[in-house]
Amino acid sequence: MSIKEIYMLLYSRNYYEPASFTTFRFNGNTMFVDRRAGVPFSLHEEEGQVYLNMEPQRGAGEELLRIETNHPDGRPFHFFGKNSGREIFMLD
Repeated sequence: MSIKEIYMLLYSRNYYEPASFTTFRFNGNTMFVDRRAGVPFSLHEEEGQVYLNMEPQRGAGEELLRIETNHPDGRPFHFFGKNSGREIFMLD
């Protein structure tokens, strides 16, 4: 999926994290968490992978999160740490 397609999908609706029911909304270059916090972000492509670039979030110590949109469970977004490779969170 291209960066443009991912931006369009992010902006298309509100998302939530199933584990915590935290809501996420994307507008411009800001990710809004539970309508309280605005976190600046950008997308960039590196070696065929699209990454969400933001300040280290959720105590994960990862600044770049690889976006996976074709996960077998059918959820629209899974985010994996670039360095660790572990799943940081998912959005539905």
